[in-house]
Amino acid sequence: MDAFSTALNEVLVDTYHNILRVEEKALKKSGRIHLSIKEMHLLEAVGKGDEQGRTVSEIADAMNITRPTATVAINKLEKRGYLEKQPDDEDGRTVRITLTRSGKRIDHFHRLYHYNMVTKISESLTDEEKASLFQGIQKLNEFLKESLGEKK
Repeated sequence: MDAFSTALNEVLVDTYHNILRVEEKALKKSGRIHLSIKEMHLLEAVGKGDEQGRTVSEIADAMNITRPTATVAINKLEKRGYLEKQPDDEDGRTVRITLTRSGKRIDHFHRLYHYNMVTKISESLTDEEKASLFQGIQKLNEFLKESLGEKK
């Protein structure tokens, strides 16, 4: 690897780990939320649905996990009072997953955390730096999606 590739690799790996660590630290700091990052992201995936909720398949697809994995996680979060299941209005065989009041509070906290993080990062950048950062991350994301065989 050339010097740039080596440095870029180190920054990417370090950034990935730091994002997870910062998010975990924020969760622990709240003192009220006893969920893993993966559980938080599942609540986020459900929260991105409409008022009718999302199906297990929609949640699994949004998170890029298998349906059985999503089902186990959903059942666990339902038992803990963060999610609820309801039959679909149009197709009674289909189950819709929605956030409970507690799930909505936690999802709101998580979204607010992300908003504050992005706002703080943005405050320290010039408009030119913002455009460059956004373009670079967008290209990185496109590369990753292509590597996974996904559409841009």
